[in-house]
Amino acid sequence: VEDAIEVLRTSSLSTYENRRISTGVLLFGKHPDPCHEVPVTPSGALRYSSALTSIRSFYRLCDGLQTLALVDKNGFLVEIIDVEEWALPFSDTELPVPSPTRYHTHSAATLCGGHVCMILTPHGEMKIFANGLQVFRFWDGRWRLTDSERKYAVWTEAVGDVELAERLFGAALNLAEDRRGGLLVVLDDPNTARKLVSRADLLSPLPDHGEHPVAGTKDQLHYLLHQKRALDVSSAVLETVARIDGGIVLDRESNLLAFGAILRHPDLADLHPDNIEGGRTTAAISASRFGSVLKISEDGLISFFQNGKCIWEI
Repeated sequence: VEDAIEVLRTSSLSTYENRRISTGVLLFGKHPDPCHEVPVTPSGALRYSSALTSIRSFYRLCDGLQTLALVDKNGFLVEIIDVEEWALPFSDTELPVPSPTRYHTHSAATLCGGHVCMILTPHGEMKIFANGLQVFRFWDGRWRLTDSERKYAVWTEAVGDVELAERLFGAALNLAEDRRGGLLVVLDDPNTARKLVSRADLLSPLPDHGEHPVAGTKDQLHYLLHQKRALDVSSAVLETVARIDGGIVLDRESNLLAFGAILRHPDLADLHPDNIEGGRTTAAISASRFGSVLKISEDGLISFFQNGKCIWEI
């Protein structure tokens, strides 16, 4: 494990053809794995250590997304594997927590056998997967324990609908991986929407119902999502809409109440006396007075707010 971390750390400081390096490794575990045979160490095998990084073509062997270096229990590089093929036996197995689409197979690859997957992303972030989920990340100069099972359970309990919680959590993970900011707000009571969102941003009024949107404004497009539920639109559509400046507002029944909405917020000095980072954080704190909020930062951090407080970050 120490050697593998050193390889990734060294790689994160290097470039190949003026591009940041992404790579990854699967450390073969010591537990029984009926789906994969114990790898045989080939003649002349090299140790998976920082010495490999002096070989320039090493960075072309595996990209960390589709292909991984397979390392046996003695620390030798024995094979290059397709992570999707490796995880194929577990394609129908549900993961302990939702995973970013990009790394779903990396999580699935560690469901059995005690294997550990370690990758370096193009953003210079290290991720470590074990037991079917991401357990650590190295980002911004320090290690973070993700503790995703507990945090996901807290989020699910707050939302009150398992399917909706899973859909929003997965969307937030994908936005974070793409380094796209966003706000996902689930109101406890949909009647409080007018306290948080202006009338023009609400999806309920339509032009043929007596409302006349201003030409060139977003509310001309409201008909596209009028009376739609987050669970009835595809994840890709939900994530695309979430990229629009502003927040997505829903109720507990997954009804879309607003998208791209600029959220109202009063003076938060009493609610949050500490310094507030920026506009998105201010909006998240304000919206959390009415429900549960996921804030996605452009640096890849996801925060859960409730009752004016940050409950967790991941």
